[in-house]
Amino acid sequence: MKILGRSAKILSILLILALIPSCAVLDWFGGKVSDEEVKELDSDITTAKPRDTRYDTSLKRFGKLLAAYNIQPLRVQSKIISNQTADQSLPSNISKMLITAVNKIGKEVTYLPYDPNYIISEATTGGNIHRILPQVVIAGGITEYDKNLIEKKRELKTEAGIEKGQWGSEYDQDYGLGYDSGESVSRIALDLHLFDYITQASIANVQSSNAINIRKTKLGWAVGAFFAGCGLTFDYSLKKQQGKYYAIRLLVELSVLEVLGKYFDVPYWRVLPGAIEDEALVGRLYEEFGDLTNDEQIAYIKEYLFFHGVDNLDRTSFGVTAQDEAAVKTAMKKYNCNTNTDLFIKLWKTVPIKEARKRNRTYTRDLNRKQRAQEAEAAQLPPVVEQPPVAPVQPEVTQPIIEAAVVEEVGTSSEPTASPEEIVVVSEPEPVKARVEPVKSNKEAPVGFGDTDW
Repeated sequence: MKILGRSAKILSILLILALIPSCAVLDWFGGKVSDEEVKELDSDITTAKPRDTRYDTSLKRFGKLLAAYNIQPLRVQSKIISNQTADQSLPSNISKMLITAVNKIGKEVTYLPYDPNYIISEATTGGNIHRILPQVVIAGGITEYDKNLIEKKRELKTEAGIEKGQWGSEYDQDYGLGYDSGESVSRIALDLHLFDYITQASIANVQSSNAINIRKTKLGWAVGAFFAGCGLTFDYSLKKQQGKYYAIRLLVELSVLEVLGKYFDVPYWRVLPGAIEDEALVGRLYEEFGDLTNDEQIAYIKEYLFFHGVDNLDRTSFGVTAQDEAAVKTAMKKYNCNTNTDLFIKLWKTVPIKEARKRNRTYTRDLNRKQRAQEAEAAQLPPVVEQPPVAPVQPEVTQPIIEAAVVEEVGTSSEPTASPEEIVVVSEPEPVKARVEPVKSNKEAPVGFGDTDW
């Protein structure tokens, strides 16, 4: 037993002696930060460059997606997006993150800040502010923060001793080596929804509820994330260690893409790498399109056929012509569809972004040119001269001619007669013909389906 105990001590001492000279091992056990890591972090802070996030490109592509689908610009405002959990380690207000995410989309979505104190102060000091009211308002907040959903801990400890006289030691020595490691998984959830600014009513089926799972070790927040929401579910691994705030920013940007994509009824997952389609949105559009009349369905299909490069379609009319029916039949054969609904969903999912944006710009430019030509032609017409008011014609008063015989006869008559001054002959005035202007039509000029004036 003494021999076995002594052998164990010898093996432990050899293990310690083998590990101690390795600086890398000591640094790893101690969680030491290297000079290279510090320099890399310092360069990230001091170098003047734009800070990119995971979804910067996705947000910019979302703006191009809206332009390709001929979506009209939207004015957006938000309430305070706050931390509604009891945990105080999370930021209390993440509205600034949401504003930054919306502004990255581009001119298709304009954010209108809400600052009544500033507006009141400007008004009292003589400022002349012409406010633009929003169309929709974003509301929501951080609704979940579940810490340590999964927690694991590892501990390693070994000890050894050398007595005086062993291994050439002149006195007793004790050696010890320990390692304590742990990792936990936490979850943060963010809920967003839209409501109409005028009615203050929530917009049905337009919401996002996404959660992100982050790992934390004793050396800091870990390198992985997992998104799970009502419309999206996919994995994403960070290349570097990131903190909780960065994870929340990713969550905000993802939720903005989802909630606005549902509002515009566009396949927003096309701009998200690794995402799958939102089956709930596709199912809702499939059902709503199926309830339309045949003429309404053809009108929508004509619009999306135009996005796909089909010309010679009258986008200003909701009627169905023989040319429209032929174009729809050709598209059904091309995309292997049996019904109008199947064809619409196929076209809706696969709009070529670059080509559709170019066609929309050209169509809008040509339409504006025609409208300006019509306005110029109308301006060259001779102006209508208003006739001055015609004065009423005074009746003519004629002096009666009385023959002598008549006077004598009248004078012998016993009936009362009128004196010459009382006998008048009134001639009616000739009617004056005035120019009557044609009644102007109150019908507006026809516009393209989807309103292409953007």
